[in-house]
Amino acid sequence: MRDTELKKFELNLDAVIVIVLLFVISLGVNYVLYRAYSTEAKANVRLEIQAQVDQLNLASMQAYIDKHQASEN
Repeated sequence: MRDTELKKFELNLDAVIVIVLLFVISLGVNYVLYRAYSTEAKANVRLEIQAQVDQLNLASMQAYIDKHQASEN
């Protein structure tokens, strides 16, 4: 085989730096998004629990009101 028939693969240092930089930036962005999602997910769970507690309190109060209305009649 001749040297002209061989295909050369060259990767410039600039390209390596850009690829590494993009990879690091991608990891950083993913971490920031994960933290934001995690915080919002925890807040959502707290709100869901509070909504359930509120529903139970409302049902309890309504039962109490109905009981007193029935005893007045």
